[in-house]
Amino acid sequence: VTLFLEKDSNKNNNMPKYVLNYFNIQGKGEVARLLFHCKGVEFEDNKISFQDWPSHKSNHARFPLGQMPTLEIDGHTVCQSAAINVYLAETFGLNGANASERLVINQVCETLNDFWNDYVGVYRNNTLDSEQKKQAFADILTNEAAKLKLSFIESLLKRNNDGHGYFVGDSITLGDLVFFHITGMVDESFLNDYPLLTELNNRVRHSAELKSYLDSRSHPPMP
Repeated sequence: VTLFLEKDSNKNNNMPKYVLNYFNIQGKGEVARLLFHCKGVEFEDNKISFQDWPSHKSNHARFPLGQMPTLEIDGHTVCQSAAINVYLAETFGLNGANASERLVINQVCETLNDFWNDYVGVYRNNTLDSEQKKQAFADILTNEAAKLKLSFIESLLKRNNDGHGYFVGDSITLGDLVFFHITGMVDESFLNDYPLLTELNNRVRHSAELKSYLDSRSHPPMP
């Protein structure tokens, strides 16, 4: 897929036409949005309401798996959020400068995805009432597994510039964006015991590349 995407998009050395299809929430489509805005790359942010989604779902050209997000690149459809994010990060130079940096980024992303899956599991558990979910969320954010994950991620951050920059290099990469997105989706207050991670969160939020987009962002984290 990458080969024909690159071949088609480089016919006239023009930037390909990107269309991101996702719900009008942050969810699994937001990291891709952050990648586009971080590099100032033009794209169509096709936000589909939950009400309208059933009428779009059967369009197999745009939604081969019957799910979102999908990314259209010059009319070619790419599925799966992680694949989309890595492709965009690679294309935009936001996935590390070498294999060692990508290894750090991958560890950050996978660790946070484990954490996020636990959180979403509670969110989607319809057997719990609102108070039970509130308690379950609190447990996820403060249990030993969460502390282990956050301590590990902070230790990765410390390896670069003593933790006062980004996970790798001297600018934002995919790892920083995934970290910022997932902590923002959950509850940033659970970073209170991790000052370097709190600094990183603020650094990304107020970055020149993203501040305008984040200040104007109106779609909610979840439905």
